[in-house]
Amino acid sequence: MGTGKKIKKYVLISGFDTHDNNRGTAALGYGAISFCAQKGYLTDGQEILTLRTTKKIWKHQEDIIEEYKIGDKVWCHRIKYVSAYAHKILKTIGIYIPFSTYGKIIREIQLVAAINGGDGFSDIYGRQTFYNRLPDIKFAMKMEIPLVFLPQTLGPFEEESNYKLAENILKYATKVFIRDDKFVEQLNKMGVDYTETKDLSAYMQPESWDIEIKTNSVGINVSGLCYSNTFRSLRGLFSLYPDLIERLIVYFRNEGKTVYLIPHSYHYDDPEPSNDDIDACRMAYNRLEDKTNVILLDDDLTSPQIKYVISKMSFFIGTRMHSNFAAIYTHVPVFGLAYSYKFAGAFDANGLSGEKQTAMINNITAEDVENIITKIVKFYKSI
Repeated sequence: MGTGKKIKKYVLISGFDTHDNNRGTAALGYGAISFCAQKGYLTDGQEILTLRTTKKIWKHQEDIIEEYKIGDKVWCHRIKYVSAYAHKILKTIGIYIPFSTYGKIIREIQLVAAINGGDGFSDIYGRQTFYNRLPDIKFAMKMEIPLVFLPQTLGPFEEESNYKLAENILKYATKVFIRDDKFVEQLNKMGVDYTETKDLSAYMQPESWDIEIKTNSVGINVSGLCYSNTFRSLRGLFSLYPDLIERLIVYFRNEGKTVYLIPHSYHYDDPEPSNDDIDACRMAYNRLEDKTNVILLDDDLTSPQIKYVISKMSFFIGTRMHSNFAAIYTHVPVFGLAYSYKFAGAFDANGLSGEKQTAMINNITAEDVENIITKIVKFYKSI
C-alpha cells in the first residue's frame, strides 16, 4: 500500500457479505479477509468497512460490528450508516462536505477492494445484475480512491456499452487479480496489467460440525437456477437438467455409493423460487422413487461448514461454480456441470482439465444427457 504514506482506517470490500444466501459469495467474504491481509491490502489496526445509507438523519444509528478470527488475528468488520441525501448528492454531482461525518469517513478509506460476486463483473446474468455490482466501484472512481479487483472471472460481455464501461473501470483499477485466463485477450487489448491467482474461496478454511459422513460418498450440488429453469436471462436453457440430475443420482446409488444432495446457494427459511438450491435439492430428492442411500443435506449451514461436507466426499459434481471450488481447494475429484465458459477456465487455472472435467448443460438434448453421463462416468472411473 505504499511506503511513507499514512495508513488510513478503512478498507472497503465491495460485496463483502458472509451472510449471503449464496454460500459461494459468502465464501468470497471469508477468503477476502485472508487474501487482503496476505497481499498487504489489509493491515493491523485497519477495519473492513461497509457503508449503508439511511434517511433518518435526525436519528443516530449505531455501527454494526462483526469480528472474524482468521488464524491468530481478529479482524473487525464495521457497518456504518451515512445520510442517503449526502450520498445522493455525492453520486449526482460529486460534492460532499469534507468535515461532515460522511466526509470524514471518505477521507479514511484506504482503498476499495471489489469482489463482484466472483463472476458478477459480466452481463451474462443480465445488465441489471452487472450494474448492481458497481456502486462501490463507481464511488471509488468518483472519490479517486485506489481500486483493487480481487481474484474473479471477468466477462463475458454481450452488450458493447457494458464492455466499454468494464474497460473504463479496469483501466482505472490500481491492481487486477483474475482467477482464470478467459478474459486475458481482452485485458491485453485494453492494456490492463493483471495477476492470475486462486479464487478467494481457496483462502477460506473448512469448519467441522456435527455430521457423520458415510465413507466413499458422492456429492451432487443441485442448482436452483438450473432446476427451476426460470432465472432471468438464462430462462429456458435447462429443461432437461432435472432428468440429468436424477440419472446421476441413480447411477452412483446403483454403484453402491451414498449420494449427498448439497445446496450451495439458498435461503433456508424463505427460498427464492427461481434460484434456490435447497428447493432444487428437495425436488430432486422427492422425485426419486427409491431414496435408498440418498441423503438430502437439509440444514442451514455456513460457507465453511458446507466446504467441510464437500471436503469429505470421494467424488463431487457441482453446478454452482463455487461448490466446485470447495472441492478443488480440498483436493476432492470434481466434475462441473457448466452453463458458462467460466467453468472450464477455472478448472484449467487450477491445474485440472476443463475439457475432461466439465460439460456444458445449456439447451441439452436427451442424447446430450447420455453423452454427459458417459463423460462423467469415464472421468470418475479414471480416478
